[in-house]
Amino acid sequence: MTRFFIYVSILAGTSVISFGLAGIGYSIPAVGAGLCGLVWMIACWRGFQRFASPAFAVFTVISIVSIWAGVSSWLALACVTFSLIAWDLAMFVRRLGLAGDPQDRVRMERAHFARLGSVAGLGVIGAVAAARIHIDLTFGSSALLALLAFWGISALIYSLRSRE
Repeated sequence: MTRFFIYVSILAGTSVISFGLAGIGYSIPAVGAGLCGLVWMIACWRGFQRFASPAFAVFTVISIVSIWAGVSSWLALACVTFSLIAWDLAMFVRRLGLAGDPQDRVRMERAHFARLGSVAGLGVIGAVAAARIHIDLTFGSSALLALLAFWGISALIYSLRSRE
């Protein structure tokens, strides 16, 4: 089931960014992004899970460059989100291979999907909130807010890792 969602995430991220690029007239880069997604899917199908990290980096760069070229930031956000999900699931498949009991695998998959869904959902909600809400801050309050965010994310990562 995890591999299916890897393929779906890669296909969705590739389709979104290719659609965005083709929509503004960049058909050759759109085909290039589609080919990158196809290569990632083939690498995943062949069992090259280590290819996920460079592929995620490539799709992040493609999304950044596409925003610069005029693609909607929401399409780029969707591409990065789907790529991040595919990368995370690819790394999870590597760890899942170490689990011996099939019942453990099913429980691990359910728990991981629940955590991944909540983190991806909170990330998208945060991006939407950041795009909609405008607050004027001084430099000191911005720095304090950044430190609080860094501490909160570190605490969340520590909490999630201690549960695994």
